[in-house]
Amino acid sequence: MIRILNGDLQGQSFPVGEGLTIGRANTCSLFVPDGRASREHVRLAYRGERLVVTDLKSHNGTFVNGLRTEEAEVRAGDVLRIGTTLMGIEPVKPTADGAVRVIIDVHQIAPQIVRPIATNPASNAAKHLDAEEYLESMGVSQTISADMNSLQLLRKTRHFAILVEVSRALQRYSDLQESLPGTIDLVLQVLRADVASVVLLDDEGRLVPNLLRERIPGAKGDVFRSGVLSGSKVISKTVADMVLKDRCAVVTANAADDARFAGAESIVINNLRSLMVVPVLVNDAMLGFVEIENRRSINAFDETDLHFVSVLGSMIGIALNHLRIQQSRERVIQELQAARDQLLATQQRLLIAERMGTLGRLASGIAHEVKNHLSPLLLADLIASKYPQDKEICEASDMMIEAQRRILGLVDEIRQYAAGGRGHVLSDPCDLASLVAGVARFIVCDRSLQGVNIEVKALSSPVVYIDAGRMRQVIINLVRNASEAMGGQGTVVVEVDASEDAAVVSVSDHGPGITPEVQPRIFEAFFTTKGERGLGLGLDISRQIVRAHGGSLGFTTELGKGSKFSVTLPMRAPSADGTESDSYAEFEDLTTDPGCIRLPPID
Repeated sequence: MIRILNGDLQGQSFPVGEGLTIGRANTCSLFVPDGRASREHVRLAYRGERLVVTDLKSHNGTFVNGLRTEEAEVRAGDVLRIGTTLMGIEPVKPTADGAVRVIIDVHQIAPQIVRPIATNPASNAAKHLDAEEYLESMGVSQTISADMNSLQLLRKTRHFAILVEVSRALQRYSDLQESLPGTIDLVLQVLRADVASVVLLDDEGRLVPNLLRERIPGAKGDVFRSGVLSGSKVISKTVADMVLKDRCAVVTANAADDARFAGAESIVINNLRSLMVVPVLVNDAMLGFVEIENRRSINAFDETDLHFVSVLGSMIGIALNHLRIQQSRERVIQELQAARDQLLATQQRLLIAERMGTLGRLASGIAHEVKNHLSPLLLADLIASKYPQDKEICEASDMMIEAQRRILGLVDEIRQYAAGGRGHVLSDPCDLASLVAGVARFIVCDRSLQGVNIEVKALSSPVVYIDAGRMRQVIINLVRNASEAMGGQGTVVVEVDASEDAAVVSVSDHGPGITPEVQPRIFEAFFTTKGERGLGLGLDISRQIVRAHGGSLGFTTELGKGSKFSVTLPMRAPSADGTESDSYAEFEDLTTDPGCIRLPPID
């Protein structure tokens, strides 16, 4: 280690490490802004345990303790000079941990005293210490002595030992409310007192009891309990004003006869004999006070006890102040985190709004061109009318017309979605099983699904009140997603079932499943795991369509086994007067193509 003794770098220290090159060049390990130093002036390096300085053919030479040298060993205290720069040598070779070296002793050291260090017994708030047992373990147990000076010294020593234990307990600021009762019990035992209370000032300057500990009458030994903080503790305003306004500690031998407290109602109510009150101060800030009561004897407290409780009050004040600072810091952190989350959410909403606007303009711009290019598909209906007996031509014609309707519906859906509206939703009775079967027939012509087997399971044939075109779009989207999850290979199972209140269409795949990180965002607009192949709108649009029908779209997934998306739709539909009618299961004359039946108006 070297330390710069003059110049611009005076006072700075630099480790030698594996070697240190010093000079005016920027390539040196240590750059020295000295005009008389060479670009690469000198090098320091360890050779075993020796630190050696080597001159690198400098113009003005290298000096160790005033003597010019080409190479020399340097030790602690030596002064190295290059140009006009002086450097003190501190040849402490760094170890792996940078500061401490563990060496093998040549001669074994025999310790004279070995004492295990116990854990903090007051750290467990539920375990309250016995003061005499603790003091006995510290070697300051109560003994009978005729020497009053020795007895007084013993009292102060015992007080000091208790304060040490209290300090250890109060260091746990976060658990102050848990550790404080046990420490107050120690004080009550040492002072042979009956009641102790900690009263604090709130933000508006009102006195608020924070802790009340009292001796259990008739109990064997020193046993204490927490008192009720509201209703049973009466605080003397006379005493409180004296302590808080005058910032002084108060002790009285017989509170009932003390003229200073004449007329103090609490003195009578609490039947006090001896009283001691000390302020809780931190710097110049008054936080409250600690009150110790003895209801059995007069002259129970003296100046030594007052000094002891005064120190205790200061310790409690420091602990409370640290706790308040910590809580304030936590509140600020929480507020900053909430503001950050709100800012991110606002930013996300603005980003989505911008994307929606762009998407809406794009959809509106291409809608006209798409319609023009799809117009020839209308000829399919004309062809089918010329060959009504040719089943293949009629089926192909129906599929072409259905494809045209679906493309136009998709463009219109995206335009309405970007505008923030749901669009017009038809509500006609529809055989859900027939609708799903029609979807399965239609998507056979989808080239992206040619490697996938679509298996339809109609466990029942519920009739629901839906917009068939839009619900068909939802099911196609779910089937496509299932196919892509399996890499375009495998079997997608589409199942239709119903209960008394709801009909369910579920689409299952055997893909890798949805990871926990993706699950919360699966329905988020513009979120996609498909990269450039997806916009991230399909599931969000599908969910909005299902919700517009009074239903819900959800999913279950298991990693490595696949996912299932379920569309749940109500079995009841609104009647003419706005109420709900019965299930449509009573209608049996249902067609299978195109999957829906229109019922006559309800009278």
